Amino acid sequence: MNSIEKSIEILNYLSNSKKSVRVAEICSRFHFPKSTVHRILNILLNYSLVNKEQNTSKYRLGLQVLKYSNSFYDSFDLREIANPILKKICMETDLTTYLTTWYTNRSICIDSVRPPRVINTHFSVEIGNEMPFHCTSSTKVILAYQYPEEIKKIIYEKPLKKYTPKTIVDPKKLEEHLSKIKENGFAICDEELEEGVKAIAAPVRNIYGKVMASITIVGLSNRISNNSERLTKILVNSTKQLSNMLGYKE
Repeated sequence: MNSIEKSIEILNYLSNSKKSVRVAEICSRFHFPKSTVHRILNILLNYSLVNKEQNTSKYRLGLQVLKYSNSFYDSFDLREIANPILKKICMETDLTTYLTTWYTNRSICIDSVRPPRVINTHFSVEIGNEMPFHCTSSTKVILAYQYPEEIKKIIYEKPLKKYTPKTIVDPKKLEEHLSKIKENGFAICDEELEEGVKAIAAPVRNIYGKVMASITIVGLSNRISNNSERLTKILVNSTKQLSNMLGYKE
């Protein structure tokens, strides 16, 4: 059994325990060396996956596990609520429509609806896909509404990959671009990820007003450009509707 498997066993044990647990109990349960258990618990402690009670030196699950749980259920509920809206947008626009959620400084596609027409099969967005934050409208519109220090940390962390001649790879320009997105209330990906493809995205807010997701429509550049105003209006109105359903009030 490797270290990862041992860590999972310990987390599962703490999860099933109704009380805090001593190191000796874990060692006895799994016959792990005391040094191994201490090393694993220290690592888990560093990531807030476990919590150590100072007065008893016992361990229990940490706050980060609750955050993971909340993120999962938030996404699950969001997908269920948003799916009829995605289908409606798809029907009105005849464009692939997908839902993206913000998760630990990344954005993940959690639902996607595609028109039946063969012309649109190229624009499929798979559930579970991670969307690049600097060149997809779905993520840019979420990132634009995060805290300034969080934005800086993300966009300056490592060099930005250039997908097409239109991809923004200068962090300063991207920062300015995100500010304009926040002012406009929607984001556009104009052939920044793939040539000939354009997308529009609008933000989804939770009950506290925080942008935690987005809905995006994607298609051929000329097709979206020729109907940009109408498509943007449909999208923005739809995301406002979804935000209201989630409890957000302007």
